[in-house]
Amino acid sequence: MRYLIVLIAIFLLMPMVSAVSVTITPEEIGEGDTVTILISDLPDGRVFALRMESAIELHGRSDFTYQANAVAIPFGLNTPRITLVASPVTRAGIEASDGDTVKGMTRLGSGTVTISESLGSIPAGTIDLLKATGIAEADADSVHLALELSGTKTGPASGEITFGITGVSDGHARIIVLVDGNVVNDQLVTIGSPVASLPSGPGVSAGADGDTVSAASLDGKVRLLAEPGSVSGAGAKDLRIIQADLRDLPTAWEPLSGAYSISPGSVLFTSPATISFAMNGDPGAPFIARYDGGEWQIIPSRIEGSNLVAGITEGGQYAMMSYPPDPPAAEKSAGGLAPLVIAGLAGLLLLGVRRRR
Repeated sequence: MRYLIVLIAIFLLMPMVSAVSVTITPEEIGEGDTVTILISDLPDGRVFALRMESAIELHGRSDFTYQANAVAIPFGLNTPRITLVASPVTRAGIEASDGDTVKGMTRLGSGTVTISESLGSIPAGTIDLLKATGIAEADADSVHLALELSGTKTGPASGEITFGITGVSDGHARIIVLVDGNVVNDQLVTIGSPVASLPSGPGVSAGADGDTVSAASLDGKVRLLAEPGSVSGAGAKDLRIIQADLRDLPTAWEPLSGAYSISPGSVLFTSPATISFAMNGDPGAPFIARYDGGEWQIIPSRIEGSNLVAGITEGGQYAMMSYPPDPPAAEKSAGGLAPLVIAGLAGLLLLGVRRRR
C-alpha cells in the first residue's frame, strides 16, 4: 500500500502532456500585413506543415504572384519540402530563399500544375520568402493555389510564426496548420475587399447540390470521389487530401506510397466514397490500409486500370502498402535445384573414383 501511495503521488506531480495548440490571427488584413500563428506544445519529431491556400483575382491580367515574406519560424525543420499546386494555369513556379541560397522550379502545363521541391534543413530563424508565380489560362478570372512548407520539427516546443502576404490585393488566404497530416487549425483570412467568394481548395471540386464531390492530393497521386449529398460532419468544400508522415508500419509490409489524410478527420460518408491511389507498376500484392488506434488496418481494395481503389466511410489517414513479392520462379527453381545438382555431380565423381580402383 505504501508503494502504491508513492506511485500515485509521483503520477500526480508529473506534468500532464498537452495537445498541440495553434491560433491564427487576424481574420482580415491588407496586402503586405502580417499573419501570426501561435504554437504551443509541439514535440520534436512531429511532421509540421504550414499550408496557404489562396484565391487570386486577376483583374484582367494573366500573370500572378503569391508571396509569403519574412517567414519567421521559432523551430527547425528537418527534410523540409515546399509544394505548390495552381489552377487554371499554363505555367507555374516556386521559389524559396533564405538570403544566401535560392531554390526554385518552373513547370509548364494545362489546367493544374503541381511542383514539389526538397530543401536543405531549415534552422530556427527567418526564411526571406516563399514565392509562387505563373501564367493563368486565357479565360481565367482568378487563380486558385496552395503553397505548403513541411518538415520534421526540432527545437523549441512553443513560439510564433509570422509572415506577410503580398501579391494579393483583393482575395482570400486559408491558413492551415497540420501536424502529422492532421489539421490542427484552419483559418480563413480575407485580404482587401475581394469580389468573388472563396472557392473550394485546390484539388477539390464541390459544386451545387447534385454534383459529385471530388478531391485530390497536392501531388495528384491520391483522389477521392463522393456521391452527391453523402458528405457529413464537414462542408464538401472543406475536404482536403493532405500528405502525412507514414509511421508505425508493420514489419511485414512495404510502403508503396506515403500516408494521406482525408481531412477534416470528422468527415463521414453516408454512402461509401471511393479513394484511389495511382499505381506505377508496383510489385507484390498491393492493398490500401487505414491508420486507426495507433495501427494500420487493411481495408478491402481492388485494381481498376492503373489505380488501386477502395470504399471508405470516414476521414483519417490512408496509405497504399504491399507484402514483399515472392522470389521469381527461376530464382526459386535455381535455389531449389542447386543442392540436387551439386549432390548429383559429387555422386558421379565418387563413382568414377571407385571404378578406377
